Amino acid sequence: AAGRSNTRGRPPPPPPGRRIAVLGDMLELGEHGPDLHRSLAPAAAAAADLVYCCGPLMRGLFEALPPGKRGAHAPDSASLAPVLASAVRGGDAVMVKGSLGSRMATVVAALKGRRKEVPA
Repeated sequence: AAGRSNTRGRPPPPPPGRRIAVLGDMLELGEHGPDLHRSLAPAAAAAADLVYCCGPLMRGLFEALPPGKRGAHAPDSASLAPVLASAVRGGDAVMVKGSLGSRMATVVAALKGRRKEVPA
């Protein structure tokens, strides 16, 4: 039909807002943890517009990011949650990932509470 674009075979359009990654410490990596966290910087920078980091191990990743990709770093999820909740805008796509022990559920709860306040 007229006016419709053909999207068959094409990837879906990107979300209208920013792609935000929120990453908490991965606690199961043992002595290689600091190096493995830092090594994620190129992939995180390529996949996200902004990266927020939580925990002492993620500080290495945060510092390895290009300055324009750095959202914020906090020592724990309780400190990061309000910072992130105030930074998210309508249309942003947010991915949260971390070990259960990094308590990223605190960040998710803050975002869910904010969902009603953020205009689409």
